[in-house]
Amino acid sequence: MNAEVGMNTVKVESFGITDVGMKRKGNEDSYFLDEKLRVYVVADGMGGHQAGEVASKLVADTIKELMTRYTAGDTDRIWAVPKASKYSSWLVSAILEANRQVFRLSKSRKEYEGMGSTVSAVFVTAESLIAANVGDSPVYLIRNNEISLLSVPHTAMAEYAAFAPAGAKALSEKYRHVITRAIGSKETVEPDFREIIPLPGDMVVLCSDGLSDKVAPEEILKTVRSNALSKAGGILVDLAKERGGEDNITLIILKINPDSGAVKSVNGKVIKQEMSEPVPVEYDTDEFSGKAMIKNITEDGLFLETGEIFSIGQKLTLTVSDKNGENSVQANATVVNRKPRGIELKYENLTGEQKSKIELFIGQKR
Repeated sequence: MNAEVGMNTVKVESFGITDVGMKRKGNEDSYFLDEKLRVYVVADGMGGHQAGEVASKLVADTIKELMTRYTAGDTDRIWAVPKASKYSSWLVSAILEANRQVFRLSKSRKEYEGMGSTVSAVFVTAESLIAANVGDSPVYLIRNNEISLLSVPHTAMAEYAAFAPAGAKALSEKYRHVITRAIGSKETVEPDFREIIPLPGDMVVLCSDGLSDKVAPEEILKTVRSNALSKAGGILVDLAKERGGEDNITLIILKINPDSGAVKSVNGKVIKQEMSEPVPVEYDTDEFSGKAMIKNITEDGLFLETGEIFSIGQKLTLTVSDKNGENSVQANATVVNRKPRGIELKYENLTGEQKSKIELFIGQKR
């Protein structure tokens, strides 16, 4: 399945599936994928069967309509999106318009009062992969046999974990699905978005919480990496149903084919793919250990994407190495800030040798 934006080509294979699950009578999820546009959308409706179904379909249809216009050159309805590239502003604008459409419809008829939807969307060009979301339907990136979250969970639990003071008591599980942002609940909404350079072999999974509640990211990684996309989708849906299937289950899997171009042009600068690969970092605390892929390393510290909960001031030991494991450096670091996607770390008391080795890694980054 091939698609083009502009003069550049990147090959994308994709598969989508939705299932009512084991308990619901209707399906309030909607999804949309278009190999020509390279736009992929999952929406999870709220507000009762009829209203939720209408809301999620309106979200998918609106994004489809606007992205079709934008890619055809009709960009009159682009919203002003701070700090967004052209392509990011397209996707975010489509989501903002979807929000306006759902909000207006919710006010027009009594049976639609309180309707809303989550949305997670991905737009792939030859230069970028943009993920945007409102709500708690996740978008996962699979790269180098690691799975990470591209979306930002807009839930009470996630936001509390990100901003609560050190030592604060964790919220109970009942706040896991209390979403803090939704399409159509207010006249305006603020989507989160993220733009990365797509690499050959990258895989992305968008899904509703009917899947993410039942299947762990590591299970998604293993299933998607070891099966054809359509088979992987069926396995994941069946697994969610076997574990209760209380909610509707929807997912889209997409893959950047390995024979896509090996050189990308970003802001007029040609970048070799091997230069844009993230650096593996292992981290250890007194309680647990983990590993992440880091794309931005500075002389002062780094940003670690993780779903683990850390406290401001917490100490970690970091081991940064190249992809071949030939060069590495170990350093102590402290958590100085928390964000929905992870934590900001600052190095502690670096020696001259440690600084020199870190500078080598900085030199490898763009």
